[in-house]
Amino acid sequence: MSQTQKLRDLLALKKVNTKVWCRLGVSKVHGVGIFALKDIPKGTDPFVDSYMGDEFCLIDKRKFQDSPKEVKDMLEDYWPTNDNKNAIVPVYPNVLVWTNYLNYTQNDNEVNIYLNDKGKWETTKDIKKGEELLENPNHHFNEDGSFKIRQVIHRHYLSFKN
Repeated sequence: MSQTQKLRDLLALKKVNTKVWCRLGVSKVHGVGIFALKDIPKGTDPFVDSYMGDEFCLIDKRKFQDSPKEVKDMLEDYWPTNDNKNAIVPVYPNVLVWTNYLNYTQNDNEVNIYLNDKGKWETTKDIKKGEELLENPNHHFNEDGSFKIRQVIHRHYLSFKN
């Protein structure tokens, strides 16, 4: 084995051991969810170094009224909505993105992850191994219904257009 390959293997092993926090599993909340593989400390981005998609748009949900029921169901299941008015929809909706599997809760006591104002996911408290990650999608919006994140971020995170 070459030195280059040995270094690549060591880097891959280090990444797996230090940057892999979650896996998909069967949720008690709804369908499939994201679960901690190991304890995750408060303030951690468990999706660091994962593909989070490139571009999203804020779209009035009424524009989907003629869409098939299955598309509307997917919209509700995968992408945050704002009091049934707007949805954050990826420009490339067929790309598999981890956070499509974050389940929602309206109970802030159950929320353990959120998208901060820099477009980075962050745990709000220590998460125990086996615990499901839950967010409140209403936290993505200001009181006037506008989306909180305005700047474009292209580091392994998100960019948004309005």
